[in-house]
Amino acid sequence: YMGSIISGIIQGKSKEDVLSEEYEPAANYWKEDPLADTIENIKKGSFKRLEPPQIKGTGFVVNSLEAALWAFYKSTSFREGCILAVNLGNDADTTGAVYGQIAGAYYGLDGIPDMWLSTIAYRDLIESLAEGIFKFGTC
Repeated sequence: YMGSIISGIIQGKSKEDVLSEEYEPAANYWKEDPLADTIENIKKGSFKRLEPPQIKGTGFVVNSLEAALWAFYKSTSFREGCILAVNLGNDADTTGAVYGQIAGAYYGLDGIPDMWLSTIAYRDLIESLAEGIFKFGTC
């Protein structure tokens, strides 16, 4: 499900589109390959209806995804959402990593604060690998 959201964003779909209950990466995709009930609940918008402490940033993948989508949904910038995600506490690095993948696809490199980018270890290597993956995916 997370991959389909990122894919949709990369294809130019809006935040509202990829977070809608009706979103599918392809026609009838979820009918042919249904989501687990816990992920289906997230797709149906649990992250839009709940607030902390019901939204929890834990190491359990379902909770991490729900918390990351909550932060993405509630925010209007990469920075704002990242702070929301990690401030949920508990397993903040996991929630932040999931949020960062989704929000990074949406806001792009320019949306990440320069101060944060300047402190990334091995940034040149990471950017080179990311560019290679992107080029490979567009072939």
